[in-house]
Amino acid sequence: MHLTFKVKRAHKCGRSSQTARPASAARSAKAPALAVIAAMALIVAGNVNGGVNEDAVELLSCCVPAAPGSRLHFSWGTGTEARLCEVQSTQTSSGGQDPFGAICNWTVLGIEQRRIAHEIAPVYKTLRKRLQQLGTTRQQERKEALITYSEGVLEALAANVNDAAAGPPESDEMLHVAYEAGLWELLHLFFLSDEATEGFFAEAFASWFGQHGGLFNSNPGFNKLLAEARRMLQMQRVDTDPAYWPTLQHLVLTGQVEAALDLLTQHPAYDALQDPDMAAKVAALESVYQLLRVVPRYTRAGGSSSGRLAGTGTLTDDVVLFSQERAAWRQRVDELWEGREQLLADLKKLDAQAARGLAGILCLLVAGSDKEHHVYTSFQFMAQLSHNWVELLLGMLLWKYPTLQPQLHLRNLVTKVKAVPALCTRQSDEEFLDFFEQLVIAACDQEVQSVASLCTTTPYCSLQFVTHIYDVLRALPGADRIISRPLPHLGGDQAEMYTLNYAESLAGSAATWQLAAEYLAWCPVHGAPVLEILLDRSLFVVQDEQSALKALALAHRHGLTAAAHGLARRLGMAAAQSGRLGVALQWMMRAHDPAHCAELVSPLIAKVQQAMLDQAGNYQLTPLELPELYDLEPLLLQLPAQISTTGMGLSTPKQYEGVQSRAYQELHFLHAFMRLQQALQEVLQLQQSASSGAERQPNQQQQALAAAYAGVREPVVDLLLDGLAPAALRLPLLSYIVPVFESMYMPFSRMDVQQMLQMLGSVTGGLPALASAVLAGTHTAALGLRWPAVAEAAAPDGADAADRLQSQHVNDVQLALCRSLAKAHVVEASLKAVA
Repeated sequence: MHLTFKVKRAHKCGRSSQTARPASAARSAKAPALAVIAAMALIVAGNVNGGVNEDAVELLSCCVPAAPGSRLHFSWGTGTEARLCEVQSTQTSSGGQDPFGAICNWTVLGIEQRRIAHEIAPVYKTLRKRLQQLGTTRQQERKEALITYSEGVLEALAANVNDAAAGPPESDEMLHVAYEAGLWELLHLFFLSDEATEGFFAEAFASWFGQHGGLFNSNPGFNKLLAEARRMLQMQRVDTDPAYWPTLQHLVLTGQVEAALDLLTQHPAYDALQDPDMAAKVAALESVYQLLRVVPRYTRAGGSSSGRLAGTGTLTDDVVLFSQERAAWRQRVDELWEGREQLLADLKKLDAQAARGLAGILCLLVAGSDKEHHVYTSFQFMAQLSHNWVELLLGMLLWKYPTLQPQLHLRNLVTKVKAVPALCTRQSDEEFLDFFEQLVIAACDQEVQSVASLCTTTPYCSLQFVTHIYDVLRALPGADRIISRPLPHLGGDQAEMYTLNYAESLAGSAATWQLAAEYLAWCPVHGAPVLEILLDRSLFVVQDEQSALKALALAHRHGLTAAAHGLARRLGMAAAQSGRLGVALQWMMRAHDPAHCAELVSPLIAKVQQAMLDQAGNYQLTPLELPELYDLEPLLLQLPAQISTTGMGLSTPKQYEGVQSRAYQELHFLHAFMRLQQALQEVLQLQQSASSGAERQPNQQQQALAAAYAGVREPVVDLLLDGLAPAALRLPLLSYIVPVFESMYMPFSRMDVQQMLQMLGSVTGGLPALASAVLAGTHTAALGLRWPAVAEAAAPDGADAADRLQSQHVNDVQLALCRSLAKAHVVEASLKAVA
């Protein structure tokens, strides 16, 4: 069978919507359960081929093994998951003999994306709780929380990003992460950092470009400029490399002054100071070196109001001091630029290429001059040197407008540098440059919705990025009003919509489904119902108990009691189907489902009933062979206590019904019956020990036997007088313990025996209608119970067995109880006389 699906993708990160379903597929499945998250596309695992048609709709085709004439049934799973199964055709009766079944996923997160998801989730959760605590009035604290969050996300994104100068990213996934790390840091600069609003933008942007400038290259992610600088530092004579001076100029243009100084000092002239011919070279080199060495830089890294000499300039964060020092420095640059002919005259004779290189660096530095013709010359040289408009923009910011306010003037400067005729884009990714221009302008204008729209429609930002970037945008005053507007088609806001989409991509993987649940918990409109669906439809939690318990804990933590019960019930049914009765009962108890617990143990209770019927008339103290009962011992020992009904005098149908309706009645019955078997086993062992030659003295043996028989009383009282035993089992149970009644160590009190006689009368004669119903098995419908063994007793053979039990053994039970009553009278009278 060959199926073709049309999948329309919003962008490369994989958000898709279903536009067509296979015509041959059975349409019995409902609409996607997670339709509130996003419409899902079906991509079947197998031999998948793809392409793009004229309408820009991605076509995916695949081959599914199926018998001729059969039908393919599919239903929606969790997240980006579909479940497929071949079923028999009702028309041709073909297929279904060896059915194909599979779970198919698309938009699967890669290894690095999963790592980032796990690292970001705790940061996201912490932010949500913090914002909830702060409310809407404590704006400064909210901003601090957002900054901490943004730095945490950036740390996760950049953790495994390769050194851009060492080579391009190893995979497309790593390249995508590099894009996201760069864009996240850029938006942090615009919306959260004070550097953009306090005039430090030029230096901050230069620092950003030094880390992420490789994203603009035609070989994305590879910082060729820094790679060239490192390569040259390893050379013996850097001046022989034709790229030496252009690389130096490029480093100065983009503000990477430290790398430029390191490369400048690698010039061989510094190693030959004794050579008279090198003196002119060194003098020229040193003049430029000193300019770069002490260039005043307006940056928060200055940390004080006084200029601090660092390895890359004189740093200050005092705008007045910076203006004074920068003016003095510009005057020195102007003097060197105007006297360049004299400065470089001797150097031109020795090394013309070096003279041109130093002149180019001086031309860059003179961009901040007060003389218009100097500025024009510098601007034109920058345009010729730059590979793209971002490098030209950065050069203008650093050397012409170092204190520029981006919200006020950056848009105009971008327009200016883009319009320079001498600028020729080369060795650059034009598609990314176009996107970057739109993003920078939107950020300058503080257009929150434009920034969000760009991020959601570009291939450079994944759902992971979009989901989390909204909290960076919230830092802008008034942004919450825009982001929190309800969407007419969804009900929630746009941040919730993309959170739901992100949760969808997490939900289909066993490694990240818990993260999906954590994100859904913070979706106020659709989070709870979608989380219920996620827990209800998740298949992987059935595979191991640890995952299942985590799922239950998630549901309870978020108050989704119904989802927790539904999941536990489904896991219980799966365990029951695999024959693990104890595990199934545990899950059903977690689901608070006594009805299913009763159904699961009904075969065992039927076996108990049949075993006691088989023992009828034997009157030997013999524990029953019930290994299945002892397999449940760990579970039965953990049952919650029930309120005792001893002494109720169960003589009316209404009282019977009240007792039988108690929660987990059947499990408590099995627990009490197991204790009875254990007590009888202890009695039997002591009797055998006494008959085989006493290790103990006769008095000790009698005391031990009396104590053992006394241990029989409690489970019998629970079963018969406390109403744990189903009505159909009371007469067989009384017949089964006749040897206890006949024993010289009979442990029951006069009141106990009187109540048992009353109960026997109810079953056999005192309540004829109820007794008849008990023996016929029809009482279970009235009491809401169903015992298979009693149902079998309704058959002719079963009815004969019940009749035989009544006619042959009821008198024996009644006689044993009468004797026990007499013994109890005598014992109590003797005790009273002694007292």
